[in-house]
Amino acid sequence: MGHDLLAIKVGVREMPPLLFSGVRFCLAGVILTAYAALSGRRFPARADRGPLALAAALMLGVANSILAWALMRLPSGVASLLVAITPLWLVLLARAGGERVTGRGWAGVALGLAGVAVLSRPDRSGGLGPGSAAGVLAVIIGTGIWAWASLYTKRRPHGSDPIGAVAFQKLVGGATAVSLGLLSGEGARWHPGPDGWLALFYLTFAGSVIGFTAYTYALAHLPTERVAVYAYVNPVVAVSLGVLLAGERVDAGLLLGAPLVLAAVWLANGGVDAEPTS
Repeated sequence: MGHDLLAIKVGVREMPPLLFSGVRFCLAGVILTAYAALSGRRFPARADRGPLALAAALMLGVANSILAWALMRLPSGVASLLVAITPLWLVLLARAGGERVTGRGWAGVALGLAGVAVLSRPDRSGGLGPGSAAGVLAVIIGTGIWAWASLYTKRRPHGSDPIGAVAFQKLVGGATAVSLGLLSGEGARWHPGPDGWLALFYLTFAGSVIGFTAYTYALAHLPTERVAVYAYVNPVVAVSLGVLLAGERVDAGLLLGAPLVLAAVWLANGGVDAEPTS
């Protein structure tokens, strides 16, 4: 959700990114586990735990932590537009998996690359400096990891109750991020202030408990292209909140890059043919 990115940006000003991500996912996992147990929900069967754990470790423990790290270097609006390229990754991964990509799909990829190039220009007046290149690259890598894990989840359906499965995934993803954070020495930099705690608890409930539960449910019950519609809405929300609440600037690069990325997403969402390549 678009508002998540601004909250993450606030949080990582006071907390190191891996521990910030991991702690909120662990808290969400505990809450969902308690709810699942009290309401008699079924937890994942042993055969389902491996695939669910792998997807959670990649999506939450790695990809989301990469995004948190990148938000230390990028405006939340720009980061959201870069996150929106996830469907372009889905096109490329579909092609790698043997599916035929149409001309529309390749046009989406090309247009998306152009949009990313415009958004990531270091000389833009909107505040991107040379150091932002690492943030841009990190978001692109993170979205690729998220896209692969999303397809992996879609292709391995399980019979677990959605709440029980999400609770399990939150705990695995949180433990992954916390472990990586401690191994990288983030424990010595854990000195959160009031804004950091507020962002963490907000994201625990609004983003982790509600948002990811809805996303996982949608992946299991809706066509992938319908789930990808969120990519159109998130950037608009994130850019608006960044301007209104964080004083982020809207410059010519953002005004040009945003429609390029959104048009690319629209093209990419219809750019994969169900027929395999010969």
